[in-house]
Amino acid sequence: MKKLFVIMTLLILSLSLVLANNSGAIWTTKNDCGNQTQNVNQYAKGEKVYINGNNFEPGNYEWSITGLNGGASCDPNTKVINGTYGVGDSKKFCFEAYTVNLDDCGEYKASFGGKKDNYRVDLDAPVVPEFGVIIGGLTILSAIGVFFMVRRR
Repeated sequence: MKKLFVIMTLLILSLSLVLANNSGAIWTTKNDCGNQTQNVNQYAKGEKVYINGNNFEPGNYEWSITGLNGGASCDPNTKVINGTYGVGDSKKFCFEAYTVNLDDCGEYKASFGGKKDNYRVDLDAPVVPEFGVIIGGLTILSAIGVFFMVRRR
């Protein structure tokens, strides 16, 4: 039953892409650019949302990230960010669109040139500091420890 649902969903999405004026597709990735198989739909607070796309005609396109309505988001029906982005001759693009705020939660919709992709901000996901900050702190503590050990002698 689950496989049938996935197949039907893919068929409907494929058909809607064929019928649409712009045959482009978008997807979101976490903290960097990636291909369509790296589509990410779960985010933690503080992570960066990248909007990726391909098969768009060259030109400038409006984009936005909006909280879904009906209690599905902490920002119901509110654009948390928007702008314009230019697609070149490659017909592909990727850009850093948004950093998930600490007060974000629930479902959000990324839109680009009429195409949409939803993602979710997980309330229970811990906010993890960047790895560089942790290593930097450990390096400073180690240097202080070595200083006091050498000074003792």
